[in-house]
Amino acid sequence: MSYTEVLERKSEILKKTVEHWILKENRDGLNRQEAHIYRNMLKELHQNEQELNGVKNEEVIKRQEEPESAETAEASERRTAVGNV
Repeated sequence: MSYTEVLERKSEILKKTVEHWILKENRDGLNRQEAHIYRNMLKELHQNEQELNGVKNEEVIKRQEEPESAETAEASERRTAVGNV
């Protein structure tokens, strides 16, 4: 499992858990301890989403750079082949 997949799975779990806390808060209200746990989970969810977005952006940049380096390698090979003729 890649790091991106781990972050995506963690995000899914946190979203479900936060949803549970929201329902509990709307239904019964939260005591101080529960409110503290809820706030910390929200912070963790936001932090996880930020990290996931950063990793995805890095992957997109790498994919964009790969074709350029492949094109450069092909052009280099053509120059070498022409030079050897």
